[in-house]
Amino acid sequence: MSYFVSALVIGVAFGGFATQSVSAKTETRTVVVRAATPGPQREVFGFALGSSLSDSTVGYPSWDFSLLSTVAYFGLHVQDDGSFAADSDWTTWNSSALTNLVSTAHSHGTKVVLTIVLQDFNPNTPHMCAGLINGGKTITNTVNEMKAKGVDGINVDYEGLNGSCGTSNPSWARDDFVNFMSAMRSNMPSGSYLSVDTYASSAADPVGFFNVGGLNGSVDSFFVMAYDLEYSNYARPPTSCSSFCLGPTAPLGGYYYNDTVIASQYVAGVGASKVILGVPYYGRKACVVSGSPNAVPTGAVTADTYLDASTEAASNLVLSGSYNAHRDANDPAGQERWDTWFNTSLNCTRELYWDDVTSLSNKYALIARDNLRGVGIWNLNYGGAAPELWGALNTYFSCPAQISVAATQNTTGITVGLSGGSCSVSSFDVQQMDTTINTPWASLRSVSVTGSSVNAIADGYPGHVYQFRARSHAKSGVVSGWSYASTQVSPSATKARAWSGLYTLDGFGGVQLDDSPPLFDSAYWPGWNIARAAKPLPGGNPSESGLVLDGYGGLHSYGAPAVSESGTQASHRWGFDIARDFAFLPDGTGGFVLDGYGGLHGFRVNGNTAPLVAVGGPFWGGWDIARKVVIWPDGTGGYVLDGYGGVHAFGINNALPAGASQVAATSRWGFDIARDIVLVAGNGGRSGYVLDGYGGTHPFHPTGDGSAMPASLSGVSYWGWDIARAMWLEPGSASVGYTLDGYGGIHPFGGAPAIVNSPYWPGWDIAKDLWGS
Repeated sequence: MSYFVSALVIGVAFGGFATQSVSAKTETRTVVVRAATPGPQREVFGFALGSSLSDSTVGYPSWDFSLLSTVAYFGLHVQDDGSFAADSDWTTWNSSALTNLVSTAHSHGTKVVLTIVLQDFNPNTPHMCAGLINGGKTITNTVNEMKAKGVDGINVDYEGLNGSCGTSNPSWARDDFVNFMSAMRSNMPSGSYLSVDTYASSAADPVGFFNVGGLNGSVDSFFVMAYDLEYSNYARPPTSCSSFCLGPTAPLGGYYYNDTVIASQYVAGVGASKVILGVPYYGRKACVVSGSPNAVPTGAVTADTYLDASTEAASNLVLSGSYNAHRDANDPAGQERWDTWFNTSLNCTRELYWDDVTSLSNKYALIARDNLRGVGIWNLNYGGAAPELWGALNTYFSCPAQISVAATQNTTGITVGLSGGSCSVSSFDVQQMDTTINTPWASLRSVSVTGSSVNAIADGYPGHVYQFRARSHAKSGVVSGWSYASTQVSPSATKARAWSGLYTLDGFGGVQLDDSPPLFDSAYWPGWNIARAAKPLPGGNPSESGLVLDGYGGLHSYGAPAVSESGTQASHRWGFDIARDFAFLPDGTGGFVLDGYGGLHGFRVNGNTAPLVAVGGPFWGGWDIARKVVIWPDGTGGYVLDGYGGVHAFGINNALPAGASQVAATSRWGFDIARDIVLVAGNGGRSGYVLDGYGGTHPFHPTGDGSAMPASLSGVSYWGWDIARAMWLEPGSASVGYTLDGYGGIHPFGGAPAIVNSPYWPGWDIAKDLWGS
């Protein structure tokens, strides 16, 4: 939302004293519609294996690209001379499978990057040394391949050991890899994405292969390979095994190397915005002597993909009744899964440690708590289309709101359908704008969700077009981007409520909707509590436009069409805060502004210029005690309310009609506590109620016209302290309506329906007026 500030200069005479010229800030709001933020709210980075890239069951056709930020093709293997190996992955890279992956990803706004791979754990890492020595050729080849295939960046998976590589520098490999990454960045096109895969321990390792501090200036992100940790943890507490024993490949806590510590080390070393925490879509299993936790394997340890691990229990090789699932007691926060069963083919007890959606979700929650850049997945092919995996990613990283609304509305009440899809949602934010009159976005009340979907109810004016946007708050804490929908209210739509529009005025000039369509508020003073009253212009569709009064007496149009002052009368503008209220004439041609001393100052609007004079009204020179003004339905006069509860009649352009000057009221007080006055339908519209600051409503009527005192109202809220601010009766009603408290609460009485969408400022006495028609 953009704001443009102008000034209103006020300098007129008041009460015989020349006022000083001052400026009252006004603010015109221009609507800026921002595009939705699709996809994940943090990065979701997934590796794609070339070996099964186009497999319809586990490859890219099975993936939900709306939940992926980046897909890394894994990968092209670097040889000693810096060239790429002509293997099956090279063949896939140059096939239609890669072209189709890129096309599919880009159509969803997902980046594709090329992973170059060089892994060497041999003594003195000869292949790593040779690859780095020939790194210039690799950089040229990699950047050329990136450009040729139209991918968005490069991911570097160089895994090795630090060493001298035959030089006098014992850390030559570490240092030259930093230079290699810097040169890679320099040769890549501007805006390209560069990431590097690093060990879980690297942020705390001063002499290992990865110098994360040195790499930080060149890369956009670190993919932290925070898995395979069982091979480093087994000899340490809590397991303290004398030989390798099974355990979680990526514990959240509880073990020496764990995701919580790893994340904190990387945040301290390179900053949270560059850290992608890698998670495993696999586990490890082996034959064991007995199904106890952290058992020592009696045979080969093999990997189990997520799809294999999640279906082990259904295998025909599992002895009936032998399968048991557990959670790791050494890491209760992580809830890593471990299972045991008897395999009838191998004739042994099998034990499997793996990450299911429960333990993965706990890692996702850590990413949110530490505000990391995102999550990395090794690898997408291991999970394929498993809906629970995509649902967990949706809940923790995206959770887009699904919003639906009928194209045309036959009533002014608009039903907006909301759903979180596979995401577990706690609530939705919903906003509405009127594109016919170009209003700012107006917030509806947050909608809580108890099931998978919910409806929000909004309001519109006949003939207007509305745009809606919604975002979800997932139970995981992630807030989605905005989703959009639009509709038009039919020009012949029936009214869904007793009113066309009902609004609250805040002290800064904001026109806040109350179960009503949004309107444009043209005057706004942020941080300055100077707005005093607002009223709709009578006639036509009166709720759609009107005026807001500031404390200096300025009248400002809201809504559309605009209301403009006309004529030469300017006696209602002053250089200090003394304006208290105003009222329109019934025909909408003008009205009166009330000052705090009781003075009534006529004004005209929309080209009308005939003079207006208040006759016989009250005046308390120098005493700021006048509070409200109302005008009778026939336009011959009205009332001024003083702070003690006195109701004082006045005539308009003529003396008061016979029998109208004396007013009987049920209550008057010896202190300033009267806050509002309303007229009721019937009795010529000269009877009504006074609202006191505690919430009490007190009837009054003229004594000379034979009218009866209005009945006491039922169900009116009462606080016993000065917080009631305004009162409003439904059109045509003498007993049904609402009271407004200073915090913005709207309280029905007389059987009026509760208000759903309205502002509320708890503990802040900023609500000023309640009006509608």
